[in-house]
Amino acid sequence: MTTTTSDLRRRGFTIKPIHIVGLGIILIAVVYGAFGFQDSLLSYTTSVAEAQQSGQSVQLAGFLGSQGEYDAEGNWTFILEDERGEQVNVVYAKARPANFEQAVSIVAIGKYDSQQQAFVADDLLVKCPSKYQELQTRGGNA
Repeated sequence: MTTTTSDLRRRGFTIKPIHIVGLGIILIAVVYGAFGFQDSLLSYTTSVAEAQQSGQSVQLAGFLGSQGEYDAEGNWTFILEDERGEQVNVVYAKARPANFEQAVSIVAIGKYDSQQQAFVADDLLVKCPSKYQELQTRGGNA
């Protein structure tokens, strides 16, 4: 069995312009996905000072330092206190979360704005006591 040069050309893989375009699209998708994944990873801190110094979006966990109120622009504002007693004013552009006054702890997701001297939250996670904790404190069985 003899092979000729025309047989080798038929068996070989030649790169066509459509292959280059396809590889380019795949490469762009991989790079875009990697940057999107990196942006979704937020550091978690319980220190107001660390959140102020980071300069990037973080998850700041703490306790309610005030009952909160709406400011002149309609933003929900309150004071968040960390474990060491440091406080920061939090500005949240959305409505007050449900059961806010019953919160055991709060996680504010956003970043510190030095011009406003406040932590500007994009989202709030309000952790309220569960009904099971209430039953345990009353001495009942769940």
